[in-house]
Amino acid sequence: MRAELPVPAAQVPLPEGRAARRSQIAHEIPGRLRLRLPLLGLPGLDTDHLNRLLRATRGVSSVRINPAAISVVVCHDGLPGTRKRVLDRLAGLDHGQLRLRRPGEVSAPSVLPLAGRLALLAAMPILPARVAQAATLAAIAPRILRGARSLLTEGVTVEVLDSLAVSLGVARGSFATALTTDMMMETGEYLEETTIRQSGALLQELLMPNPDTAWVERGGEVVELPFAQVCEGDIVVVHAGELVPVDGVVRAGHAQINQASITGESLPEAKAPGDPVIAGSLIESGTLRIEAQQVGPETTTARIAALIRDALDQPSETEKRAERHADRQVYMTLGLGAATLAATRDLRRLSSVFLVDYACPIKLSAPVAVRATMSRAAARGILIKGGPSIEKLSEVDTFVFDKTGTLTRGEVMVTDVVPLGRGGSDAGLLALAASVEEHSQHPLARAIAAEGRLRGMPHVAHGDVSFETGHGLRAEVDGQTVMIGSRHFLEDLAGVGFARHEDRIETLVNEGKMVLFVAIGGRPAGLIALRDELRADARCTVDRLRNAGVRRLVMLTGDRRNRAEGFGDVLGFDEVHAELRPEDKAGILRGLQAQGCKVAFVGDGINDAPALATANVGFSMAQGADIARAAADITLLEDRIGAVADARDAADRAMQIIRTNTDLALGINTGLFVAASTGYLPPVAASVMHNGTTFGLLLAALARAGLPRSAARPLSAPVDAS
Repeated sequence: MRAELPVPAAQVPLPEGRAARRSQIAHEIPGRLRLRLPLLGLPGLDTDHLNRLLRATRGVSSVRINPAAISVVVCHDGLPGTRKRVLDRLAGLDHGQLRLRRPGEVSAPSVLPLAGRLALLAAMPILPARVAQAATLAAIAPRILRGARSLLTEGVTVEVLDSLAVSLGVARGSFATALTTDMMMETGEYLEETTIRQSGALLQELLMPNPDTAWVERGGEVVELPFAQVCEGDIVVVHAGELVPVDGVVRAGHAQINQASITGESLPEAKAPGDPVIAGSLIESGTLRIEAQQVGPETTTARIAALIRDALDQPSETEKRAERHADRQVYMTLGLGAATLAATRDLRRLSSVFLVDYACPIKLSAPVAVRATMSRAAARGILIKGGPSIEKLSEVDTFVFDKTGTLTRGEVMVTDVVPLGRGGSDAGLLALAASVEEHSQHPLARAIAAEGRLRGMPHVAHGDVSFETGHGLRAEVDGQTVMIGSRHFLEDLAGVGFARHEDRIETLVNEGKMVLFVAIGGRPAGLIALRDELRADARCTVDRLRNAGVRRLVMLTGDRRNRAEGFGDVLGFDEVHAELRPEDKAGILRGLQAQGCKVAFVGDGINDAPALATANVGFSMAQGADIARAAADITLLEDRIGAVADARDAADRAMQIIRTNTDLALGINTGLFVAASTGYLPPVAASVMHNGTTFGLLLAALARAGLPRSAARPLSAPVDAS
């Protein structure tokens, strides 16, 4: 048996004119519509694409298409508005929205051949013998011809074994056995193909079709244009219930949008002017006017779709080894069959032996496990670029993290306000610093001003603020000069000594904090400590990676060494490399690899791209630069560092599934071989047990490939680095 993996549908032009006559409601109950849809009779119609098109309708929970019956069943939330949207969508389908498969593309498996064989088997007792034999030969002829063609073009394959097994039944004059055997094979193939398609279902869900049209402001009016005519800079208007067609920035309006199909985040998010939005997001309420910044193939969803298409074509080395191993087992089956025939001269036993082969479960378990893992990971906001990335990730023994934006949020916050002068208070010091710093756009100044607003500090009147670039600023307050900035600025340039407070300063620095110094009237007045806060799940992620067998954890940063080592101590890292230039990161990774380490690197910035490309496995964070995403093997669509540990867990699970299924397949089929060759397993029973084993192993692979629920949820408890 051979189950083909689905490939993405191709765009094939349909004849001009409306492709579908009006749909008709065949049956309806609350929340469920069954409709006759004549367009399902189009030869080669890509029903997977049509299914995704209908599922994009807001309120629809599932779609089941039966081309043979020319019907579609739509389950929805039962609301009148949803029912109307479904009917309007079906009525509005035209040739521009449909796709046909190219010749040779794999379509959904059909149950009709199986049903035909079952009907013939039931009718055999009442049919004339010659008619029953002729009908049986006609039914099994495709399998025999497929085996002959495979022998001539590919050599000895599983198809050859199947063909021989069925042919031996006919040679023995047992037409009912031959037909039953063929039906069992057909059943196994149908179940296996269905299971494999299910293993890639969530990945295919991410290949959502673009909308046919978009509403765009042109010449002071809102007009409906073909999607292909939307340009960068256009203002696109999107209403409730519609998908956002472009990546861009909100220029007007407020809305709640659902980004679950892109980021894995199930909760809707409020969007207002100035907020970014992603193509493929669903507007649940409100209306937005969005300035298009990326359109067509440059949108996030289009790039995800392209990545998935590439990933489906990249088998891992484990999958390749499984296929080669399975092919070798075919020769072993032939050898055992020849030995059985030589010893027993029994064609019945030979047929049973040929019906038991190792190839199917070994060859199919690996791709099913890999694609199921990719699917479940994508549903949790982890985009894995194919089987090779899963295999390499499971072998990683060293994780290297860029600090800023990965282990930390990339947003500086005030952690400590320390008054030094007599009678000073932290509230008074913060109010003074915030009032002066609000005139600066430096990130540290913005953080201090934001902290003052957050605590409700009153504004302190002051004179003009002067800036010392790279050092700090000064202003007059109540006739005294207030200075805020670096220690070098206050001590070396202004002559204000802080040596008496060295212990406090050293404590803050050792905790990984940046310290700003405040002086009033030429005397030390206070210290303000700030830090790029650790992510809430950073420490938990580190612990989970260690539990998963990671032996070495390394942090890279451009921060000063004391500050970096403070972070490293809190998180429990083995190595901390500080005061780095961007070009140093890739060199450190190459050094680790030279020591025999298999390295994963987690980064997000443009300057991380060389390190991502150098690592055995590269992770790009959700807010990472485009070039970082392109260089990464795994892209996190949700902004949480815990997804790194989720991905490692999923990769380990996938490889464990493959190993377990291979061992089980070898053990079970060896037992079946013994039973078949000794005459205890007739052909029909051999087919049933072999196919049942294969199907069971595939179902087990699907069931076990999911991410752990408890681990996949983001943590909310903050981590205190102090």
